[in-house]
Amino acid sequence: MAEKSDLISKTFQRAEKHLQERLRTGYLQKYDHHVVPGYNLNISFSTDDHDLNNIKQLYQKFPYECDLPKPLLPPVKLPRTVLHEEDPVLESVTVKSYMKDDINRILDYYEKHKKDLGTVHKKGIKWSKNNDKVTTVLPKYAAEIAELVELDPDPYLKGNYNWYYTGGSLTNVTYGGQTILIYPYVGELVASPLMPMENALWKPILQKSDKLNLDGTLYELRPYVIGDHCIILGRYKNHCILYKLFMCENKVKLIEFVDVNRTVSLWNVNRKKCITSHKILNSKVLDDNWGSIKYQLLDPHVLIFTDRCCLHHLDTRMPFRLPSLSLCPKQYLEQCENLSVEKDSRHSSCRYVGTNHNLLLCDNRFPKECVRQKWTHQFRSIPLLLPTINRNEEEILVLSSSLAGESSVILNTWTYESSHSYNLPITLPSIMETLNEAQLQGLCLDPYLKNRLELCNAGSTLLTNQKGDVFFFVQTSIGDVFYQCITHEDILDKNFEIKEKTVSALNAWEHALMTQDDSIAPLSMSSKCNMKHVYKSFTNKQLQLDRHEEIDDTLDQNWRKSIEELGSYEDILAPELLAVWGISEQVSISLSATPHQKVLNWLETTNDKADSLPSQEDMEYMDTPS
Repeated sequence: MAEKSDLISKTFQRAEKHLQERLRTGYLQKYDHHVVPGYNLNISFSTDDHDLNNIKQLYQKFPYECDLPKPLLPPVKLPRTVLHEEDPVLESVTVKSYMKDDINRILDYYEKHKKDLGTVHKKGIKWSKNNDKVTTVLPKYAAEIAELVELDPDPYLKGNYNWYYTGGSLTNVTYGGQTILIYPYVGELVASPLMPMENALWKPILQKSDKLNLDGTLYELRPYVIGDHCIILGRYKNHCILYKLFMCENKVKLIEFVDVNRTVSLWNVNRKKCITSHKILNSKVLDDNWGSIKYQLLDPHVLIFTDRCCLHHLDTRMPFRLPSLSLCPKQYLEQCENLSVEKDSRHSSCRYVGTNHNLLLCDNRFPKECVRQKWTHQFRSIPLLLPTINRNEEEILVLSSSLAGESSVILNTWTYESSHSYNLPITLPSIMETLNEAQLQGLCLDPYLKNRLELCNAGSTLLTNQKGDVFFFVQTSIGDVFYQCITHEDILDKNFEIKEKTVSALNAWEHALMTQDDSIAPLSMSSKCNMKHVYKSFTNKQLQLDRHEEIDDTLDQNWRKSIEELGSYEDILAPELLAVWGISEQVSISLSATPHQKVLNWLETTNDKADSLPSQEDMEYMDTPS
C-alpha cells in the first residue's frame, strides 16, 4: 500500500513539474503548442502534493449546460469583398503576409548570390535631380523590396492577427429599465431594446430602435452609465467618437457627441480641450504598437495602460511619462506569449489579462508576484474579446479569439477578497454545430452557408434575463449576430423544445438569406497594363492617318462561284451510282423557279410515286415468295 502511494506521489510530482516549467524552445518552434493543456493556477491555494483527494475536490465538473447558438437579426447582405473570400478581419493580415513572403523570397535570393550582387551602402547611393524629379540607380532586388514596402496597406499593423478589433464592437447596457444591445449593422450604429422570450430566446424591438451612420470601420464600443446619462465611446482606426444614449417617448435615441505612438492624452470632453499629454517610454523592446488604456474601477485618477509586456498604472494628478506602478506577468508565461486583451474584474485591485495561451488575474497589491490565477484556453489564434458578468458569487468570463468557434467560458468564484476557480475552461458550442444539427434534419443545405458562418468574430457581450440566466452574444465581421444561453441548469438533451426552436430559427434565417438579391461576384484582376498612351492617341483630335493600307489583290479569286453557276454543274457519275439502288436521277429544279412552282413540282413528284406503289388490296393477295 505504501509503495502504491509513493508511486502516485512521484507521478504527481513529475506531472506537476512539467506543468509548472516553461516549454523548451525546440518544442515551441516545431509543434503547435497551443494544444498543450494546463491546470488552473491559484496562488492562495496551498496543499500537500500527496493529498490528491483535496485536489480533486477543487476541480469539479462544469455546473451548467450551454445550448446551441441561434441568429438574432436578419442576415446582412454580403459585400463584394467577402464574396471574393476576403474576411474583413483577415484582409489586412493576409495582404501583409503575402508581402512578407515576397520580401523573404527576395532576401533569400540575395543571400545565395551575395558575392555576385555585391553590397550597396547608403552613403554610396548618388541622387540626381531632373525636372523636379529625384532619381537614382539601385540594384533590382532593392527596388523590388522598396516597391513592396510602398504597397503596405497599414504600416502600423504588425503581427499575426488584426489587433484593431481588441475589445469588440458589440456591447449592451441596462438603461431606462430596458436591456439595450448596441452594435454596428450595414454601415450604421444601431441601438435596439431586447425583449426576453420563452425557451431561452430574445427578440429585438426594431420599432423602438435608433441608428446613426458610422464614420468608417468601428472596432470597439465602451458604454458608461453615470447617473441618468449613458455615454458610449466608439473607437475607430485614427479617432474616437462619443455617442449619447437617451430615451425619448419610450424610444432609444443616439446622438454623436490613443494613438499608436504610445502617447496618452487626457481630454476635457465638455470643453473639447486637451488637459495633458505625455508619451510613455518603452521599458522593453516590443513586437508592435498595440496598447489599451482604461480607467481603474472606483478610482477616476488612475489609468491602466496595457502593452505587450506589462500593465502600467498612470496617475493623472502627476506627469505620467513614467508609470507610478507596473505589473509584469512575464515570469508566468511562455517565451512566445504577449499580452493581448485586458478587462477589469469585480475587485478594484484585480484585472484579467489575456495572452497567446493563457488568461491571468493580476493583482496590483502584489507588484512582485502580481499573477494570482491562471487558466489555459488552448486557442489557435490570439484572444481579443473578454466580456464579463457577475452572477451571485460567481464571475463569468467568455474569452474569444477572432476565429469562429474559439470561445471558452470561465467561472471564477469570489469569497470576499480572494477568488478560486473550481472548473477548467470549457469551449462553447459554435454556430457550426447548429448548422450540423439542422443538416441532419435535411434543413439549411445552402452550400455557401458554411463559409458565411465561419467568418471571424468582431465583438461579443454578456447579458442576463429576469430569471438570472446568462446569454452570450457574438457578432461576425460582416454584422451577423448570434446568441446562446450558457447557464442552463437542466440537461438539454431532455429539453427537446429548445433545440427545435434553435434549428427552426436558423432555418428561417437561411430562407431570409435566400430571398435576398444575388450579389455580383467581383472580378479578379489577372494583369495590369498602363494604357495612358493609348488614351492620349484616341483623344488627340490632331492625329491623322498618314497612309492608307492597300488591299492585296494578288490572291486567287477563282474559287468564288455564283449560285447559278454552281447549280448548272452536273454530276457525271450520279446515274451509275444511283442505278445500283434502282433510283433514277430526279429532275433538278431550276434555281429561278418561284416558291409556288417549287411546291407544285414537289406535289407532282409525290403523286407519281404514290401511283407507282401497289395498293393495300393488292398487297393482301400478293403471293409470298417461295
